Amino acid sequence: MKNIFQIFTRVRNLMLHPAREWKEIAVENNSRETVYLWFVLPWLCLIAIATVIGTWLATSRELYSAWFVLYWILFLWTSLSAGLYFSALVITEIMAPQMGVRDHNRDFALIAYASGAAYMVIAFVTLFPFFNELLILAFYSCYLFWRGIPYLIRVEGQKQMIYGLLSFIIMVLVHLLMFFLFSKVFGAILL
Repeated sequence: MKNIFQIFTRVRNLMLHPAREWKEIAVENNSRETVYLWFVLPWLCLIAIATVIGTWLATSRELYSAWFVLYWILFLWTSLSAGLYFSALVITEIMAPQMGVRDHNRDFALIAYASGAAYMVIAFVTLFPFFNELLILAFYSCYLFWRGIPYLIRVEGQKQMIYGLLSFIIMVLVHLLMFFLFSKVFGAILL
């Protein structure tokens, strides 16, 4: 993906036609740096912009300090990036012996592209904070992750179930750890 606006097309296609889009992603076989630069980073920038606008549009009409907005942007940016990277790393190291596949790039791409739906929901909710109940829609990324396993990891059946369940547990734990860690770090520095 060389056009930055293709991120919206990629997420739309994953949501509407996951099998077809996962086949295309598997053929691309991009490095994790490419996936981060051309897919994850634009979403994180969009979330940062949405955060700034969303705090201005907040329903309480409170004036948020610049430090709070900076805290929130840095917190989301670092915790989502670190959660993605470390989730893929841990999944690769733990699951490789059981699955017989060791490809950090494919694990990273699977998590990153499946997270596109969650990134879209997070951007929308940070832009319009009065719709925060819609965050539940971010769980559609779990379905996209499940659908991508046979194409990127190339396992099916019982191995797909094991890979999917253990990966989900790892991702949740790693992301929770990153959220906790970075909320404390940036909270101590900026708030």
